[in-house]
Amino acid sequence: MTHDPDRDDRTVDALVAVALRGVPESSEAWEAIYALRRRGGEKVFAAASALLRSPLPRERARGADILAQLEQPPDLRSRAADLMLPLLSREKDAQVLESLILGLGHLEDSRVTGVITPLRDHPSARVRGAVLLNILKSPGEELLPVLLAFADDPDEGVRGLVMAHLRTLPPEVDTPGLRDVLVRRMDDVSPMIRAEAVLLLAYRKDPRILDPLRRVLRRSRVREEFVEAAGALGDPSLLPALRALEGQRQDDRPFTRALATAIAALEAVA
Repeated sequence: MTHDPDRDDRTVDALVAVALRGVPESSEAWEAIYALRRRGGEKVFAAASALLRSPLPRERARGADILAQLEQPPDLRSRAADLMLPLLSREKDAQVLESLILGLGHLEDSRVTGVITPLRDHPSARVRGAVLLNILKSPGEELLPVLLAFADDPDEGVRGLVMAHLRTLPPEVDTPGLRDVLVRRMDDVSPMIRAEAVLLLAYRKDPRILDPLRRVLRRSRVREEFVEAAGALGDPSLLPALRALEGQRQDDRPFTRALATAIAALEAVA
């Protein structure tokens, strides 16, 4: 049964019990967390604070999840940060650390970045990913240095998160350090990350991708990112390889649109 967080009449204790029940990421548990956040107030704050002191990691994590976005009264945000920040230095459980770090990111406390930065090398990928997301939310942080610092992370998920954010940067954001990172990611174990690295280098007109791009465009099945990269690079010598793809995957509209756009771009400079 789905509950409207604004009209949920269950007690605080009942909502906390549901938040702790079953699979941590279940929709039922998160509905209860959202209801607690919307309700706010001293009783919810006290219940979440008690969870933070629990000997059970799952309960400590849920306490952080609830405190992260309490909506009232306003001073609860700073009080929540006061409770959560000291826990970062002594918490050992990765799930709890992840909830604490992500939760503190919502609280927008100026003390957070300095406290979580040492955790960027934590052995858990979920903790490192949470640190990255938190720092990216911090006011005044320059995105590129932060992203480059995590770009060679050993975890594919963290590297993928970096690439997703790099794609949001305009091509005018272009440094030797960024290009070097992207060249390394061309050899990534992840096909998606390899393709995105080629695409981002293409938008920066890096000639190092020309020969690799020629090779991948001859494959039996070509990723859409490589087609887009060919158009973005703007080298007319890639036109024959693109034209050879015409007529393929007619039911794949994004691919056919990308192919038509790339061919038109190269024909314009041929």
